Amino acid sequence: MSRWNLNLNFRNMRFAGLRLVLLISMLTVVGCMTTSRPSRELMPTPLALSLGLSHPGSECLDSLTESLVPVYVISGRNVEPESGQLDPFGSKRSHTPTLGIAKVQIGKGLTKDELYEETIKACDKKKALVEFEKIELNETPIEIDPWHVKDDLIRHRENPWVQALNRQLNESEQRNVCIFVHGYNTSFIDNTLLAAEIFHYTGRQGAMISFEWPSESSVLGYLADKGNATFSTRHFRRLITNLAKECDIDSITIIGHSAGTPIVVNAMRELRLLENDLPAKQVQEKYQIDRVVLAAPDMDLMAFVNAIHDRFFELANGVAVYASPNDKALGLSQLLYSEKRLGRSVGGLEEWERQVLMKVESIEMIDASRMDKDANSFLGHSYFHRDPWVSSDIGSFILGLSPEDRKLVREDDDVFWAFPEDYPDRLLKDLPEVVSTAKK
Repeated sequence: MSRWNLNLNFRNMRFAGLRLVLLISMLTVVGCMTTSRPSRELMPTPLALSLGLSHPGSECLDSLTESLVPVYVISGRNVEPESGQLDPFGSKRSHTPTLGIAKVQIGKGLTKDELYEETIKACDKKKALVEFEKIELNETPIEIDPWHVKDDLIRHRENPWVQALNRQLNESEQRNVCIFVHGYNTSFIDNTLLAAEIFHYTGRQGAMISFEWPSESSVLGYLADKGNATFSTRHFRRLITNLAKECDIDSITIIGHSAGTPIVVNAMRELRLLENDLPAKQVQEKYQIDRVVLAAPDMDLMAFVNAIHDRFFELANGVAVYASPNDKALGLSQLLYSEKRLGRSVGGLEEWERQVLMKVESIEMIDASRMDKDANSFLGHSYFHRDPWVSSDIGSFILGLSPEDRKLVREDDDVFWAFPEDYPDRLLKDLPEVVSTAKK
């Protein structure tokens, strides 16, 4: 090899090294949550709720006498029991998932009226704190035969976790289960706090489940996290199967974020393939999935297209994908994998990709690039709960409203729906009548 080639290779190695250093340094602030702490301020109020309009969170205003919020946990993390430790989970995989019920305080010490005001007021700073109280692990362990292929994760109605979940569902006005699937570099406590906030702002009706896949909870654990997410797909598929079989539910809502979205999509894809002989309507009736939200999905765009070809969307009544070209976290992911990410695909689609995405009416592609209110960080990756416009639209989507009824706009030849500049004015003008009609 010539001296020139050696110098060139050296420069290339230096460039690759610098790129890796840059990637690692920026990933130190990428995590789907910014900190690991037992408490934080309540998330910003969704726009529709702060405007006094109908929103799933409107229902919570009648439930504010109780500050303690239960979050049902199913964790694929290993258990590391230590005396006095709030978080019993490690970051490694567990061969046997663990069930538990976490308790989160929202607005502890506030009166009902004070919590009401903190819940609906339109500002980023809240006096109401979301505080992790404790978790009670299910004393009945889950035993898994490695050769057993049936989807029996929860097993029987006699399971204490199932009994508690069914009791809460039957005491609720709506027997809906909302499942939150977290993203990369997050701790169990962070995920539980966010799940409680989502439950609070979606009306505290039914029950909230936090699906805890084994994140390394480290900025350097990105590649390991992606592998752990793939590992967790079967656990999530089994959860869906067992909820439909063992629990008294009327519908399931799924909210997946970032690296957690492939778990959701691939599990639904596998279920559709397993039920390939059943028509779409019967599959929906069997698994009772209503709405699926994919927020800032850290998923290969072509893998998502493949899932569409395998008809994963037929398990749900509707799928909403929130994406932004300004998502710097997914920009780093795209740099690492050299493949387009679904959550950053706005304005970067090839014609054949556009055709596939526009072909399925039940899949809504939404441009969430209006992120000036994303108070989480400059990375623009947590807008689904930090931006009041986006969280408001998610709530309206869960209610079953169409993009037109939610006041989103789209050019005739565009794949993505977008927020108009006068979005608040449009909501105030038309949304109350639309929601009233939808409820009838």
